[in-house]
Amino acid sequence: MRLIKYNSITNLIDNIKKDKCYSWLYNKRDEIKGIIISPDTDGFISALFLNEVYGWKVVGFYDGKVLATLKSIDFKNNKEKYAFIDVEILRKGIKSIGHHILLWDSNKPPKLITSIQNEMANPNNWRGMCANKDEKFKRKYPFGTFHLLISLVYYLYPNKKFFNSNPEDALIPSIFVDGVFKNLFNYPENCLDWLKYLTNNDSNHPLEILLNHPTSIKELTGLIKDFLDELNASWTTQKKDRKGKITLYRKGKLEDIKKIENDYYLDKTVSNELHNYLKHLANRYKWNFDVNNWNVLKDKLDVVIFDKKINETRKKYYDEAIRQKPISLAIISKNKGLQYTIDNKNIF
Repeated sequence: MRLIKYNSITNLIDNIKKDKCYSWLYNKRDEIKGIIISPDTDGFISALFLNEVYGWKVVGFYDGKVLATLKSIDFKNNKEKYAFIDVEILRKGIKSIGHHILLWDSNKPPKLITSIQNEMANPNNWRGMCANKDEKFKRKYPFGTFHLLISLVYYLYPNKKFFNSNPEDALIPSIFVDGVFKNLFNYPENCLDWLKYLTNNDSNHPLEILLNHPTSIKELTGLIKDFLDELNASWTTQKKDRKGKITLYRKGKLEDIKKIENDYYLDKTVSNELHNYLKHLANRYKWNFDVNNWNVLKDKLDVVIFDKKINETRKKYYDEAIRQKPISLAIISKNKGLQYTIDNKNIF
């Protein structure tokens, strides 16, 4: 099966509205009963945005090693009802959206990926970005899942306003996501190319308004410092490089998830800090933070620890990974950057 490519965001939107792909974001959006997110700022902001747009509740976290979902949803037997945000899941029937490099060669995509390309949304696939050529890899998507969702929602629902924030308040958390501010300075040509793809040069597009916010370099640096100071002050349980994230698993054991008798919960202190962080982010974007959409912060969890593998970024190891039918996969760098997860617990 060939890889479906979209030469413009409007071409993609036309196909979504015609129910040819990603129907879970439009025609069948009401079938989604909740979302499972990456446990970092991209996942958090994306989830708050989806709370606002679709009313979808956050029912779990997934980091490529650990899947933690509300015990009450019985994920294993109801997995088709939920969507994964900021991670691609390589299984039929599972809806997901992410922005990692998944392909070694876009001209020879594995069936594992092409068979689900109308359910799994990935911008690098849409433009044929892959790992076998340096030019393609360097042109990979430089923004976060949040920016991708903004663009899709803007075109899917042009008559609704989901993004009315003050650019000065929203700018820094938006470019803090996945180190986007570093990409803007280190890879400006690629960022501008992808910005054009996402916005179609529409001056009313939220990303255009946000990134055109006038500020000096000194002022921008000061705004970044202020945001980092806020993180340091409010996120006391995490080390400096983990601010704005929760750590599900580290050094061979669960980290921010605790076992109490026979049940798992998010650590209470971590939960409180994340709750406050979510409120802070929602205030910056002028969204409503409804704690009822985040029962994952306090309720019982089912926790599954998968077999995550890391290998050299070489074709033979990529082919080996694909043969093992991973549930998720990402090529994050050209040097030992192949990461993939095996469903050793038969959850999917």
